[in-house]
Amino acid sequence: MALELARPVAERFIHFVNKTGSPYHSVKAVKDILITAGFSELDERGSWKVTQGGKYFVTRNDSCIAAFVVGAAFGYSGTGGFCITATHTDSPCLRLRPRAFAEKEGYHMGGVECYGGGLWHTWFDRGLGMAGKVALRVGNKVEERLLHISKPLFYLPNLAIHLKTAEEIGAFTINKEQHLQPVLCSAIAEQLSQGNEGKEQDNKDEAQRLPPALERLVTEAIGVPKAKLLDWDFCLMDSTPSRLSGIHSEFIESPRLDNLASTFAAFEALIETSRRHCESIKDDIIMAVAFDHEEVGLIYLHAAAWLICWLLQGVVIKENANQSYASNACSMSFVRVIAEDAGIPLQDFVVRNDSRCGGTVGAMLSARLGVRTVDIGIPQWAMHSCREICGVTDLMHLQKLIEVSRPLVT
Repeated sequence: MALELARPVAERFIHFVNKTGSPYHSVKAVKDILITAGFSELDERGSWKVTQGGKYFVTRNDSCIAAFVVGAAFGYSGTGGFCITATHTDSPCLRLRPRAFAEKEGYHMGGVECYGGGLWHTWFDRGLGMAGKVALRVGNKVEERLLHISKPLFYLPNLAIHLKTAEEIGAFTINKEQHLQPVLCSAIAEQLSQGNEGKEQDNKDEAQRLPPALERLVTEAIGVPKAKLLDWDFCLMDSTPSRLSGIHSEFIESPRLDNLASTFAAFEALIETSRRHCESIKDDIIMAVAFDHEEVGLIYLHAAAWLICWLLQGVVIKENANQSYASNACSMSFVRVIAEDAGIPLQDFVVRNDSRCGGTVGAMLSARLGVRTVDIGIPQWAMHSCREICGVTDLMHLQKLIEVSRPLVT
C-alpha cells in the first residue's frame, strides 16, 4: 500500500531530476514548480514587499534558491517561529576546464576537473551529456544562457580486458589527470565533417579553448550560431534518464540523488504546506533553502555511513558525538514527536569509531544561526556514484516529514 502511495511522488521526482544536470538547472527546476504553485519571485537587489499569507522565493547566482511561506498571522501573536529545511543543488561531477580542448592519438578530448568527492570509476563506459551556463558576447553586451544537452557527447572508455593485468583489473586505480579526460570525437571525423573549414581549423593558433565541434554545438543549441563564447560552467552528466527499477519498481535509479532527492522533497513539502496547512502555520514562517558548493565546502562528505542504512525503512536521523552532524537530543526529540504523530518511520545512524564521518550544512547553519538543527536524509546505495539508488517510499516519507514539521518550543 505504501509503495502505491509513494510511486506518484517518485514519478514526479524523476520528471524533476531529468531536467537537471547542473546546479543552475536544479534551481531552474525548483523555480518552475514554485511559480506553478503561485510563489512570487523577489529580487535580492530590490526592496521586498512581503505580506502575511504570502509565498515567495529568491535566487542567487542562479545556483542557490530560498523559498518561504509567511503565516497569515505572523507577527501578531508574538509566539511564532521559523522552520527551515536546508539542502544543496550540487553533486560530484566532471566539469569542463576553462581550456577544455585537447587532441591526443587522433581524438578530440574534453579537458575536465573533478568536482567534489565522486566515485570516479563509475563514470567509465557510459555516455555523458552536458549541462550548465555559458557567458557569451552579443554585440556590446555579455549575456548568460543555460544549456542542457542530454545526448551522449563524451565517453570515458575502459581498456580491453586483455590489455590489463589481473592486479590492474582488481585495483582499477585511476589517475584523475590522465584517465578522466573524456573522448568527444575523432579528429578525422571532425575534419571530414567540416571539409576545408576543418583544414583551416587545424592551422589555428593554440588558443582554442573548446573542442571546435563542441563550440559549434553549444552556439547552435543556444540559438546564436556565431556568438563568441567568453566563459562557461559546464557539468558532465549521465545521459541515461532516471527511472524506477526493481521487480516491484520500489527503487529510484538516478544520478544526483545526493542531494536533489532532499531538494525535491523540501520544496514539494513547502508547496504542500502552503496549500494544506495554512491554519497550523499561521503564526510561523516556513522556509526551504538549497545551497550550491556544499560538495566542496565540506570534507569527506561521501561518508561510508550510508552503507549501513536500510532502503525502504524510513528517514534517517544522523548523529555524531564530535558534532560532524548538528543533531542533538533536543532536536532529535522534536523530529521523533513529529514523525510519531504522522506515522513516519525513522532510522538512527551513528558512524563507526573506526570510520571517518561525513558532514553536512547542518552543523554550519546551527552555529551561525543559533537554532536547533537535526540532520536527516534517506539511505542511498552508491552515494557519490555517477548513478545512485534510493527507495521510493523513503522519498515519500522524507517529503511528508518536512511537510508536517513545525517550530516546536520547550
